[in-house]
Amino acid sequence: MDMKTSKGIFWGGLLVILGILWLLRNLDLIDIDWYGILPYWPILLILAGFILLVSGKERGASGGAVGLLITLAVFGAIVNKTDRAFDHSGRDWHFNWNDDDDNDEHNNDYDDDGDQNEDENDDNGQEDSKKQLNGNYQYEMEEFIQKAYLNLEGGAGSFKLEGNTDKLFAANTRSSSVGFISNRTVNKLEGSATVNLKMEEGNVTIKNGKISNEASIQLNERPVWHIDLGIGAGKGDFDFSNYKVESLKVSTGVAEMDVKLGDKQAETNVFVEAGVASVTLEIPESVGCEVRLDGAMNIRSFDDLEKVSDGLYRSPGYDGAAKKVHVKFEGGLSKVRIKRYER
Repeated sequence: MDMKTSKGIFWGGLLVILGILWLLRNLDLIDIDWYGILPYWPILLILAGFILLVSGKERGASGGAVGLLITLAVFGAIVNKTDRAFDHSGRDWHFNWNDDDDNDEHNNDYDDDGDQNEDENDDNGQEDSKKQLNGNYQYEMEEFIQKAYLNLEGGAGSFKLEGNTDKLFAANTRSSSVGFISNRTVNKLEGSATVNLKMEEGNVTIKNGKISNEASIQLNERPVWHIDLGIGAGKGDFDFSNYKVESLKVSTGVAEMDVKLGDKQAETNVFVEAGVASVTLEIPESVGCEVRLDGAMNIRSFDDLEKVSDGLYRSPGYDGAAKKVHVKFEGGLSKVRIKRYER
């Protein structure tokens, strides 16, 4: 076998293997944690040296293999070193979260910090809660509230919304580095309330691959909700199936987002803006669904939706559906899935 044939077999086999791995990953059949692999980059240099020792003078395809392994090793070392530049303990890494948007979009009659239990000092009567590592927030549901706004701002963390509460809003938060702040504002003339839950400014810590910030949220099912979710990185699991959601905005950078909608509202408008993320929207089969997709590099899976035109998809019988969900998705390099479920 000559040198050209050997090289062709090597590079062809390598492309086949990489293609199969990438396909299996996109199909969610395997889960590759690249950041978990990075610390082991020196193994690539060991393999390159071993190939050189075995091949001797007959380099052929082995020369290409050695070059590839060295290139990957250098890349892995640089990326791993960059990550560890933020690391003070050798096992953790940190980044700064700073967001000055207070979501003061509505005119309010008064502010309320609700019932809040925290593990640190009391807030001494101030309107907003102080930074805390473990927090519990509860805001009363008042009769005049017909419309409610939830603004969630999280730099990096794990966020979950599931179940109902007799309160307007209830949340438990836990963090080993950066706490949360929350407040409620109401407008009696509009019959509305706005709840803000925001991660405090500071350094976010990831320990042993696990994000240290967590929030578990419950809402009251009586009002019509307008939801604004901003999550930089991490994981979000939001079940809105029991709520009347009129509008939902999801902004995420590098995160895995699972959002479940129900059929309580006649019209629901959803806007998703994602960087490099995985976003799954679960929508009842009984609801008409329309998706407008912007972004050529997105991977999509739309269940029963049919393509109407470039970037436009609709479910069968959409025009005659009594209830509808309109989705607009803008993504950089993201995976978006529309999953239909029987309610």
